[in-house]
Amino acid sequence: MRNVARWMLFAVAVFVLGYATGAAAQTAQAPVTLKAVTAWTQGWPFNNMYFEWIKRVNERAGGRLKIEYIGGPEVYPAFEQLDPLKRRVMDTIITSTGYVAGALPEVNATWLGFGASPEQLRAAGLVEMLDRITREKAGVTVLGLPLQVRFNVYLNKPIEKADLRGLKLRSVAVYDPVLKGLGASTVTLPPAEVLPALQTGVVDGFSWPAVFVVKPGFARVIKYKVMPHWWIGTDIVLMNAQSFDSLPADLKKLLVDAMKEVERDTPAYFLKLEKDEDEALLKAGVKIIELPAAEVEKVNRVQWEEGSKAFLLGPSPKYGVQLKELMARFAPR
Repeated sequence: MRNVARWMLFAVAVFVLGYATGAAAQTAQAPVTLKAVTAWTQGWPFNNMYFEWIKRVNERAGGRLKIEYIGGPEVYPAFEQLDPLKRRVMDTIITSTGYVAGALPEVNATWLGFGASPEQLRAAGLVEMLDRITREKAGVTVLGLPLQVRFNVYLNKPIEKADLRGLKLRSVAVYDPVLKGLGASTVTLPPAEVLPALQTGVVDGFSWPAVFVVKPGFARVIKYKVMPHWWIGTDIVLMNAQSFDSLPADLKKLLVDAMKEVERDTPAYFLKLEKDEDEALLKAGVKIIELPAAEVEKVNRVQWEEGSKAFLLGPSPKYGVQLKELMARFAPR
């Protein structure tokens, strides 16, 4: 009887061990799913290179990792996405630095590159420095910069120089130093509220990327595009740090390497969209105001001097000086 009992115990142990080993193997092979959210509605071009990054990662992950897009501001409002990212409700977002500037003003340093490409900003150490800061302050990591477009002011009233006194313009944090520095009064509105504000005269114009004015209907209610562009804006992909750090080393490398590839492709992609947009604006009857080069130099100086105060030195006494020193290499001379 003792031998029988021993054999039964042995058999049970072998079964349990085999089951546990099989379950562990099955778990180890299960793909990791990361939930992705965008600050802009699907179909808006600001998301496009983020989606390209997702595509490349999913194609190369060999089934071990899948990034699943779950929605945009209809899932979480654009200005409120940082908190659920911190809580790991989703794993990654693409957003405007201006939308998260309340908690992370330092990320607005990306707007002080004055034409430096995402690849150049990364090479200068900006992504690495911002990553350290956002991990410390919010538990999120900066994966990269797959959104860089030129920005303009669009108006219902003509101007002859960089003087916005008497005008009320839609703005967000990244535009405010220039718009206020040139005399405008500003109001912060999410993207969905810009068109009604223009239609009802709440604002006289707005600052906006040069690649997406016609489709949202803005070209129907504005008369002028001010050229040359006043900003070159570079925006970010954030990821929950725990989600990133828990991945195997090769999958982390995949995410970063694919992002670097997309960053290299980003400037040319959006310049092509801007060219197409300008043709559509002219057909819609929007007139171009060409300011003298000296006026744009004035705008750039305001952006550097007032922007570095508003984005870095004022709200970030701990890191502002370091970031300004890093970005000084790109500043207007």
